[in-house]
Amino acid sequence: KLTIGATFLLLLIGGTVNPTGSSLACPEPTLVCHGELFPEMTGGVLYEHGHRLAGMTVGLLQIALTVLLWRRRRDLRWLGVGALALVIVQGTLGALTVAFKLPWAISTLHLLVAQLYIGLLIFIAFRTREATAATASAQERVSRLTSWITVSAGLVLAQIVLGGLMRHNGGALASLDFPLHQGSLWPTDAPVALQLHMAHRWVGVLVGLFAMAVAGAVFRQARGWTSMRLMAAATPVLIAVQVLLGSLTILYLRPVSVVVAHFTIGVGLWITWFTMVLMARRARVSTLGAGERA
Repeated sequence: KLTIGATFLLLLIGGTVNPTGSSLACPEPTLVCHGELFPEMTGGVLYEHGHRLAGMTVGLLQIALTVLLWRRRRDLRWLGVGALALVIVQGTLGALTVAFKLPWAISTLHLLVAQLYIGLLIFIAFRTREATAATASAQERVSRLTSWITVSAGLVLAQIVLGGLMRHNGGALASLDFPLHQGSLWPTDAPVALQLHMAHRWVGVLVGLFAMAVAGAVFRQARGWTSMRLMAAATPVLIAVQVLLGSLTILYLRPVSVVVAHFTIGVGLWITWFTMVLMARRARVSTLGAGERA
């Protein structure tokens, strides 16, 4: 849980780097910035090198977690090793991002690996705790929705990656009209940046509607399962806030606080839905096991 919390903070700190224009504030693709491990933390260096220092902290926590899992949980040893490998991959992608001056492909992959890493940490935490208290009937009902919950989680992740792809192709303010672009749902002969911008908008609408529909079904079926119902109930609230923040990003020309909040809610939705996937799959296994014993 400590590593998850630190990683979440790392993601938020990372979310400040691009909107503050600090991505290349430290020219070296290494642990140092302007030749120092602890340079003067002002301007863009505060965001860029602050992100690196936070990443180093998460790396140290992950080393400790991997060692603990290796010594105490034989069944989770290789998950710990896999999480450490993802941290190494993520650090390498960050270095390549700086070395090659922000290529969109590497920057977007950097974002994706970050989401996969925190997802793996949640899975490890899930495996090391007791099952959530829920009635057998609630677990059985929710287990029938496992596939829908999994698809919804996948779509939320895809939308986050699409947002990163848009941002790293310079499309964050490609359209200053909202919700349509010059009165059109989809501009013709648009440059790539504008196409990605509009795709992020409309895919977001579709993903939001789908997630709310599935969340509604989960809320109805999870009677007797408080934690699952809370996450389902939180979904429409988070989506409404996310839409509001997205619109404010455009209307107020991408203020840093709004952009970071928008990213934070997106990560929060991914964590919520991935946790729901794990809970539903555990319920499905439990239900199938009960059926076999019967």
